[in-house]
Amino acid sequence: MTETSPTATGLRRFIIDTQSDAWGYFCGCILALGASLSFATARAGILAGLSPGDMILMRFGISGLCLLPFWAGSGFIGLAGIGWRRAIILTLVAGPGFALMQMGGYAFAPLAHGAVIHPASVTIISTVIAAVLLKERLSGAHLIGATLVIAGIVLISWQGLHAKTEATSWIGDLLFFASAVLWAGFTVLIRHWRLHAVRAIAVVSFLSLLLMLPGYLAWYGMGHVRALPVGAMVVQALVQGLGQGVLALTAYSQAIRVLGVSRAVLFPAMVPAVSIMIGIPIVGELPNAFQIAGLLLVTAGLLGAIGLFRLRRPIPRPIPVSLGE
Repeated sequence: MTETSPTATGLRRFIIDTQSDAWGYFCGCILALGASLSFATARAGILAGLSPGDMILMRFGISGLCLLPFWAGSGFIGLAGIGWRRAIILTLVAGPGFALMQMGGYAFAPLAHGAVIHPASVTIISTVIAAVLLKERLSGAHLIGATLVIAGIVLISWQGLHAKTEATSWIGDLLFFASAVLWAGFTVLIRHWRLHAVRAIAVVSFLSLLLMLPGYLAWYGMGHVRALPVGAMVVQALVQGLGQGVLALTAYSQAIRVLGVSRAVLFPAMVPAVSIMIGIPIVGELPNAFQIAGLLLVTAGLLGAIGLFRLRRPIPRPIPVSLGE
């Protein structure tokens, strides 16, 4: 039997690790693009006359039906092994209430607010909760990054907080922040309970559909449903339901599995910049000077908090040993 040399073994491991990392980075980029499109399309839907309930219906309707096989194939009665108590808690945290806050905020605030406040707050809140529950030590980079993020959020919402009384941007900002708290709790609960992320998302999506559908029909009525613009609803179904509810969240779970949490959280930090750039042609909202400055601070704070700017210690070179003349 031919033995494999240590050099060949190391090279094979390097190739496998590189391929795995590439897959993780690809999945992370899918998350960033899907989340950014979701924010921009939600704002466009509000401007087109859709209600938050219409977009929530598309999100949970499409994602719940598409992810149903993950639930049914892993135990329908036992909710894919999650159990009814945990499933109900997760649905209360990340179900219709969360989506209503996230999408309803765009009825009061522009795209730049939601595109920055929500992902920034999710990253920081998740880090703090993980430190408290999992006893992870927060480094100086985390604390400095959190400070920059808070400063950026203040700049972004500055005009809404100090405008005239009819300005309602601050209401949208509070809704975005509240939705971030709920989603951070959802993320930590999945990590704490060691649940399969895709199965948990499938269960929450389908239960949310069953929970909100009767209320949606009772509140809006069939006349409202028949009057909905078909084109706008198809766009919301593709972006909110299929893109964000299925592809982006599944890709994020893959990025965490391949890269680990410390590297996977890099990609939500990309969402603010990508959202605002996508929103320029979709929504036509150009960020002002305050929002640009806040965007730069939030992005720098997020990247610093996850250690991207951490200086690596140089690897000491071996001292040459003289063997004599």
